[in-house]
Amino acid sequence: MKRAATSKWVLGLITTLVVLFLFLPLVVVVAFSFNGGFDAFLWGGFSNAAYGQATHDATLLIALRISLEVAAATGVLSMVVGLVGGLASTGRRWSHRLLFILFIVILATPEIVGASGDLLWFVTLGVNNGLVRLVIAHSIFGSALTAIIVRGRALGLDPAVFDAAHDLGARTLTMLRTIAVPLLAPALIAGGLLSFTFSLEDLVTSVFVSTAQTTPLPVFILASLHSQFHADIFAIAVFIFVSTTAMFLAALAVMGGGSRSRMRRGLRLLGSTSAAEGD
Repeated sequence: MKRAATSKWVLGLITTLVVLFLFLPLVVVVAFSFNGGFDAFLWGGFSNAAYGQATHDATLLIALRISLEVAAATGVLSMVVGLVGGLASTGRRWSHRLLFILFIVILATPEIVGASGDLLWFVTLGVNNGLVRLVIAHSIFGSALTAIIVRGRALGLDPAVFDAAHDLGARTLTMLRTIAVPLLAPALIAGGLLSFTFSLEDLVTSVFVSTAQTTPLPVFILASLHSQFHADIFAIAVFIFVSTTAMFLAALAVMGGGSRSRMRRGLRLLGSTSAAEGD
């Protein structure tokens, strides 16, 4: 008993140290965002001037705006494509399994390979709009990720729910709107938020497909490392970290209602719709 208690204590200590080590870079970024020194990597005293500088740096704000616009569009597009693709890949035909394998291949492909292919494809098609190129390139990974999440949750749904909807005379689009989407809402929200976050920090793909007129924040930060890196970069990083964390907490609060209540609301809505069509 004493040996088992000692082993648990040692395992807990090691786990705590590993977690602290993983979160240490975040702590350093937050701390150095209040660095008052000229050199961003040398502590020069406490100051919040970096946050004021970040709000007045036009180039930095433009890069942040571009990243947020691309990430938002990527999240929405990934949710739409991921919903359709995730449901389609739950079938048992060879084409459905091939679609699932395609999603796995997209997620497993090294980013440098995918980014090179995206650039070659955009040049071949003559797509020169930087925002369009960024959204499409980021949505490829985001859609595959969302589809895998949606597929996992869709396979866990009770088929009796859809059988009941079919008995009520619901069509495919009606079942998708009133049953599937409410039940798959947690997976869709999770996939959309993950796609938003990954798009916001995507560097490799952005370097390949972005243009001089549409430079996202990761590319801007990379360029700053080769010129002059100021603490306002850390301030923007803290802003993004706080914003994405707040989004995830809000999503958890929204999803707190549970799947059963969403299913009951969907069935009630479906029943009223079928009754109205019968009249």
